[in-house]
Amino acid sequence: MPPLLIHYFSVVAATETRRLKRISQKHVQTTCFACREKGHAAKDCPKSRGTEGAEKGAPSVGICYRCNSQKHTLSRCKKPVDPANPLPYASCFVCNGKGHLASGCPENKAKGVYPNGGCCKLCGDKTHLAKDCRVREQVTDPTTVLGTGRNAGADEDDFHMFKRNTTAIERDEKHDAKLKEMLDIRTGALSGSIKPTGIVPQPKKNIVVFK
Repeated sequence: MPPLLIHYFSVVAATETRRLKRISQKHVQTTCFACREKGHAAKDCPKSRGTEGAEKGAPSVGICYRCNSQKHTLSRCKKPVDPANPLPYASCFVCNGKGHLASGCPENKAKGVYPNGGCCKLCGDKTHLAKDCRVREQVTDPTTVLGTGRNAGADEDDFHMFKRNTTAIERDEKHDAKLKEMLDIRTGALSGSIKPTGIVPQPKKNIVVFK
């Protein structure tokens, strides 16, 4: 084998080794919502399968908790909400019960969706993440926070505080998305299949005019 080819394969192997090491280190810091142990995510937890999921061997994550569809998540579901049973297909990772998530489980009121502690950066609630907070929708309309007429201006400081926090969260989300995109490109370069990102320019058509 040519020395140049040997050097290429050694570089690729070293890069892949570093990538796998980073993944393992990331999983070490990951806390499972199901068993509260570190080292894996809830979707890979052997204890996160309900009674039905254990029989079929299917994990109880990755579906729409309202209509059981695998093509979209709960936030994009268009099915009307049933007040009596809003999440019929949800599986709780704390009590292994059906019909509610870990954030609404009576046995998990202390930490909600934050197993390592913490709360929503916008409203301080523990039942949802900052990206799903309703305050973000209210901040886009100043009249929701500031009010109208005689009540306007009373909460102007709160509006600016919410706006700053929302901007910081959006900046972090864009940063995470950029890192994910770069990681996908790097992984594709190692595997030999790079997926195009962004808009692919169309080739220009040659127009011939006969006189």
